[in-house]
Formats: sequence, C-alpha cells, structure tokens
Amino acid sequence: MTTKAKIAIGAVAIVVAAIIGVLVALPPREPTVLENDSGSGTAPEQPPVARVSKKPSAAQPKVASDRPAPDASEKKGTEAANDAPADPAPEMTEEEKKEAEEEKRVEEFDSTVDKWMESSKDKVVTMADVDAFRELFRKVPKARKEECVHRALNLIPDDNVMLLAGILFDKEQDKDILDLVYNDILNRDEDVKKPILRELFKDREHPNWADTAWILDVTGELPANGQKK
Repeated sequence: MTTKAKIAIGAVAIVVAAIIGVLVALPPREPTVLENDSGSGTAPEQPPVARVSKKPSAAQPKVASDRPAPDASEKKGTEAANDAPADPAPEMTEEEKKEAEEEKRVEEFDSTVDKWMESSKDKVVTMADVDAFRELFRKVPKARKEECVHRALNLIPDDNVMLLAGILFDKEQDKDILDLVYNDILNRDEDVKKPILRELFKDREHPNWADTAWILDVTGELPANGQKK
C-alpha cells in the first residue's frame, strides 16, 4: 500500500470518528405530540375497533301445550253460544205501558197545536178541524189537561181560535178547563170573541152560560129573544 493511500484511509477514519462523537453527544429526541383545535396536546386517536356481529340464535322450538284440543261437542257448544240471539229487553210493566200511552196522547195533541200556531190565509179552520182538535184533547190524560190547554192558549192565534172554541163547547170537560178557555177568549179581540159568545149563549146548559148572558146584556148585544135566568 502506498503512502498516499494510507494517508487517505486515516483521514476518513478520523472524520467517521468525529461524526460518531457528535451523534453520541446530542440529547435524546422527544416524541411529537399532535394538537387539536383547542390547542391542548392529545394522543393520536386509535383506529376504530371493528364490531363483531353475533349470529342470530336458532329459533326456539315450540313447547307443546298441556291443554287438550277441544273435541267436536265443545266446538259445537261454543258456536251455538256465539250464534245465540241477544237477551230481549225487559218487558214493560203495566204502569210503564200506561205512562207511555199517556205521553203519546200528549205529544199528539201538542203536535197538532204546533200545526196551528201560525196564521195563514191558505189554511182556514174547518168544522172537521175543530172536531178533530176536540177529540185529541179528550184523549189527553186528566192530570195533563191543564198543562196542555195552557200551551194551546198561548200558541194558537186569533185566526185559529175556533179550535179553542171546540174545547169550550165541550161540556164533558171539567169546569176548571172550561173557565181557562173562556177567560182566554174574553181577552181576545172583539170581532173574535163576540161570535163565540153568541154561539155559547144558545146553550143554557153550558157552565158558562150565565156569565155569557150577563156580558151580552151589559154590552147591549143580548139577542132580542134572549132571556136570562
């Protein structure tokens, strides 16, 4: 080996030794820490762990019931019970039947009053209407007559007052009922009540005949051949 080669090798060895000495003298390097948006240092996130899906368990076998299956007779009895008609409503007592019938008669009379509660030139009261009105009132229970006649007196106008006269001329009614109708007619217009009073004056057996005769005598409308008792 020549002298130049030896010198070169020695120089390289010296440089390598110097580099190794420098590296050994340097302090150890700290690991790098990631910072989040708030500025605080946090350790790097761990990768998500894959979830392991569980296999569905096998379907549980059905447990047989200890109850025996219904026989044919049991099924037939059940079907018959389902098809049976509902229990009928309890039969009304005699008292309930009587009350229902009385209420029906009151409603029939009231509905007829409602029919005549408005005046109309196209609907004039006839004698047939008067007779029908009187018959309906006769069917009203005695305990409800005063209630019904008060309603009729309040609703029936002067144009249809002959319907009320039909009740007034019915001497089968109680005196209290006749007085209610009579007093109502006396409070009507003169051209409405005068024809009714003159007609009532013809029946001396009527409970209101004496009052009628006195009124006609005072007003000077007593018939020429009329005589007061």
